[in-house]
Amino acid sequence: MEIIDISFEKLVDWARTPEYETKGAAGCDISIALQEEAVLYPHEVHAYPTGFAIKIPDGYEAQIRSRAGMVKKGIAVANAPGTIDSEHRGEVVLLLVNISDKPVKLFPGQKVAQMVFHPVVKANFVE
Repeated sequence: MEIIDISFEKLVDWARTPEYETKGAAGCDISIALQEEAVLYPHEVHAYPTGFAIKIPDGYEAQIRSRAGMVKKGIAVANAPGTIDSEHRGEVVLLLVNISDKPVKLFPGQKVAQMVFHPVVKANFVE
């Protein structure tokens, strides 16, 4: 297993550092940086702050994926997998969608997505 260093900056005091739930987890859990409950209505898409920024080393990307437990509740990452390039600067924002027919409450600090890091392979298009 390869381990890379990711520069991490909290943009608000209530942001949570991404964390791996288990030793074998491929993705680290990401929480939303809300100060109060929010409701995501059926089939609604909304951007939620994480309250942090990261700098990914050249040659790598991060993918934002849905968490299985959240999908069971009806919440998924709308553009899964979302890609964060090494050139990205600024806050990591999660685009979530309610795929259920019922409103779903989201809570401050709730783990709602996963972030997985991958090496980038570029293609040379030959005709």
